[in-house]
Amino acid sequence: MTDHVHESSEPSVIPGRARTPRLLIGMLLALVLVAAACDSSSSNGGSGSPTSGESNALVDDGTPVDGGSMVIGIGTETNGWNPASNQIADEGTTVVSSVLEPLATFGPDNQPQPWLADSWQPNADFTSWVIKLHPGITFHDGEPFDAQAVVDNVAAFQKGALTSLLLEPMLAGATVVDPLTVRVDLKQPWAAFPASYMANGTGFVMAPAMIDAGDDGAEHPTGTGPFVFDSWTSGDSFKVKKNTSYWRAGLPHLDSLEFKVIPDESARVAALQSGDVNMILTSTAGPAEALQSSFDVVKDWDTMNVFIVLNTGPEVGGNANPLSNLHARKAVAYATDPQTIASVVGEGVSIPTSPWAPTNPWGLPDDQNGYVDHDVEQAKAEVAAYEQETGQSKLSFVMSGLPDVEGARVLQLLQSQWQEAGIETTIETLDQTAYIGKIAVGSFQAAYMRNYGWSDPDMNYHFWSSTTAKGVGNISVNFSQYSTPQIDADLDTGRRSDVLGVRQQAYHDLAVQLNAGFTNIWLYRVPYSLIAEQQVRGLNVARQTSFGGAEPKTWLGDLWRAPNGT
Repeated sequence: MTDHVHESSEPSVIPGRARTPRLLIGMLLALVLVAAACDSSSSNGGSGSPTSGESNALVDDGTPVDGGSMVIGIGTETNGWNPASNQIADEGTTVVSSVLEPLATFGPDNQPQPWLADSWQPNADFTSWVIKLHPGITFHDGEPFDAQAVVDNVAAFQKGALTSLLLEPMLAGATVVDPLTVRVDLKQPWAAFPASYMANGTGFVMAPAMIDAGDDGAEHPTGTGPFVFDSWTSGDSFKVKKNTSYWRAGLPHLDSLEFKVIPDESARVAALQSGDVNMILTSTAGPAEALQSSFDVVKDWDTMNVFIVLNTGPEVGGNANPLSNLHARKAVAYATDPQTIASVVGEGVSIPTSPWAPTNPWGLPDDQNGYVDHDVEQAKAEVAAYEQETGQSKLSFVMSGLPDVEGARVLQLLQSQWQEAGIETTIETLDQTAYIGKIAVGSFQAAYMRNYGWSDPDMNYHFWSSTTAKGVGNISVNFSQYSTPQIDADLDTGRRSDVLGVRQQAYHDLAVQLNAGFTNIWLYRVPYSLIAEQQVRGLNVARQTSFGGAEPKTWLGDLWRAPNGT
């Protein structure tokens, strides 16, 4: 999309026109959360509580002061603002959350809690949910937020390019029960529906007129949020102004808010230090350490994982894929030294050995999930076993990534580590569009990415299920193409049960099963931070919940700026 400016003509709505289809692979960005894109190599999606420490201790902000404006520096944005069709991930989700709001959100206990919806109740077998909506809410264009609007949104997500693929096995449709009650019917039991659908990106509620406007609606988001869309200059700035009819009494505090796109990390830090922006989002460790003495730093360092995903398909590009062999994948795991990788990324960066940290309700202690320690000699033994089993003279494959400096440094370090164990690797760097395309159809052998950092494990269902492993050459959300009956059973238990202990046991076993397949070569967890001027207040919700991934954010209306000197 070329740079252009969109200005609000509120309260009018852009006329509707025929909706154009989106490429499925374009939507993959919202779920893959590819590492190394623009802002070094990290993100976050909320799989647990933020990193503990003084930076995340709740603070007494005092009495909010209304008025004024704030500028937030971000590294990337998106190609549009329709969550059913555009590539809204990471920072783009923060931006659009100023205008659009979800049916539910995650609380400090990592459980879904009401937002636009007041309550929800399933039937006996979790194949139908009745949702009660909060009364008295209007969209920015003056239309009521009601049951019909929610039904329209459910239909929009059912038609979305990628969302339709993910929701088709689950979602039958939605029906108006009364003006403030919706019934959502499912094709199979889904006890995790409130977390996976209502508090996820699919829970965002757009004004019906925005949906009807097709592409134009994606350029002019209209919701119920604390701010009303003002203008968007693609690649530069997204501006919103105060919603004077906001349903949450006394909010928002700010008169206006701007998201300024500053792709270069050092330039973003400089803009904060000079006062050109009041807060930045960053996914590198350095700024948090360097600025913590003079700025307010809120960390979220234990949620999103960066790793190498290994494709287990028998062929890639018409040639035999060596990583379809278990010994080859084990060799790569043993040959990887994540401690060294993490030390390069930054001080204090943690290392995953499964999708969930041990401190997370879904995680196991590192020594119980079956992942292996760095062991060069064992890696060599696995290489030898691969060669003997396959008749190949060496283990050699291509590792794909994006052409940014930070990512390139990590890939080169991995290449050197693996070479020590006798593994030959060619590094392939691609632009983002080409990279996502290769991932989507499985035409890769090994790929550098980030993923799995969602607040509820069920939101990862698609990445591990046999139902989404369509084979190399076909659109697949299970990128590794790896699945087993036990993994499917664990996923189904986690999806269908509402008993916490039963779900925990299923996901504990799932971590063991995934590690037994050696398809994820764990590297580090993303050091995601909000760094703000001392005058910025209203960040306590962000201190208690994850704030960096593709889940809706509900704390932007709480932001305010204290007068200088206070």
